[in-house]
Amino acid sequence: MNVDELQRHKDIRNDAKNRLPDMIRERLGDYQLESVYAHDVMKNNSQVLLGVTVVPKEQDMAPCIYVEPYLPPDPARFSDERIWDGIAERMARDFRYALEVIEPDQVELFDENGLEEKLILELISRDRNRELLENGVYKEYLDLAAVLRWEMICGGRIGSVSVSKPVFRKWGRSLDELYQIALRNTMRKYPLRIEPLRDVIEDLSQGLLPSTDSPFFYVGTERGIQGSIAILYPGALREIYRRIGEEYYIIPSSINELLALPAQDVAGLEYLKDLISEINSNMLERTEVLTDALYVYRPDLDELEIV
Repeated sequence: MNVDELQRHKDIRNDAKNRLPDMIRERLGDYQLESVYAHDVMKNNSQVLLGVTVVPKEQDMAPCIYVEPYLPPDPARFSDERIWDGIAERMARDFRYALEVIEPDQVELFDENGLEEKLILELISRDRNRELLENGVYKEYLDLAAVLRWEMICGGRIGSVSVSKPVFRKWGRSLDELYQIALRNTMRKYPLRIEPLRDVIEDLSQGLLPSTDSPFFYVGTERGIQGSIAILYPGALREIYRRIGEEYYIIPSSINELLALPAQDVAGLEYLKDLISEINSNMLERTEVLTDALYVYRPDLDELEIV
């Protein structure tokens, strides 16, 4: 963006922050609400989104919806007041749906009694998320961080929120104990999936795309999201080795999945590094990027190393 575009983007963001909370609250007049407010939300890789949160009375669960997906791509259209009416109307409709289907067991956010069910892990880059990790709770793994998060359902959608240091201290448990609880939950909710990439593509396309003779293996989860965490599952690295039959490299294609490549099929390490940079720069949304690192599996150590 040039300077004018950046300023226009900032102005639109400020307009949204000032206008939308009152406009949405007015459209939700039949609900008993404590407050409606707009705020910045830091996501993976320091991506900052504008969220609007609706806080119902006598409930601890407050749905948050991000504004960006509702904004039209043409900045000139924001001079038309009807644009803001349309955005507020669509967001209010989605809030109404979220408020009506909040799950009963979701009310007590960060309730210690829910640890065995709600605590999960998410793998993110340490270098790209330094500010986010300042108040987060995590364990380091190579250049990554396995972050403790609390899974919740709102509006029929599965999401999660980061566990903060004050919440961690309130629980009074060790990081190792909470990490093991979260790891068990994550493995149960997101089972490991290791398959030749050609089989995954054929499955996703329901046979519409022709099968290709690719040397890559897909490493992720059965649910197709948060798949990068699978490399922390006990025995996962060894299982990939068993399936491939030799030393292999791990390409972090996104936070949702990884690619494993047999060492014999590597044309050159610089090629793989360039491939990772190309994927991260041109093929992924910023929030989906995991890391620019390339990893190699050492079977004698049963460990990954950064190349």
